[in-house]
Order: sequence, then structure tokens, then C-alpha cells
Amino acid sequence: MEGEQTMGEIYDELQDRLSLARTHALMGERETALGLLRGASLEFTRFRDVLRAFPGFYALEHAFTTTRCSLENESENTVEYELPLAVVKPKHRSKKAA
Repeated sequence: MEGEQTMGEIYDELQDRLSLARTHALMGERETALGLLRGASLEFTRFRDVLRAFPGFYALEHAFTTTRCSLENESENTVEYELPLAVVKPKHRSKKAA
């Protein structure tokens, strides 16, 4: 019986993992944040049907969605800024005689 967890313990552990993932993301440790999110996502998927009956299920689901989206947006923005900026030369206007 020692190895069994209650729904509340599973929920709390997932909330803690998401919170830790967001903290690491804010500190610039994106890879660590993604690792924590992947692990929590596996557990969330595993216990989704059981947690659906838990009162805080929708809040937990929303936390997963927003954390995942913010990390994805961060990666898109990072790639955008890492690309070299193209140098655009201004076109010369031809002067017309009046």
C-alpha cells in the first residue's frame, strides 16, 4: 500500500512540476523547463481519466496548455532573433526633370 498515491497527491505533484517548469523557463533554463514539462505531461496523460473527477482538473489542464504554449512561443521567438537580419539597400529614386 505504500506505493499508492491519492488523487490529491498526484494533482499536487503535477502542479509543483508545472510551477517548477515555469520558474526554470523564466530563469532562461529552457531545456530544463521542457524536460520538466514533458515528464509532467506524461503523468498527466497517464492519470487524465482519474483526475477528470478531481475538482481542480480544468485548472490543471489550463496550466498545462498555457505552459506548453508559452514555451513553444519562446522557441519561435528565439529562432526568429537568431536568424541574421537581411540588409536591405534603399532604392535610388531617379530624379525627373521638371
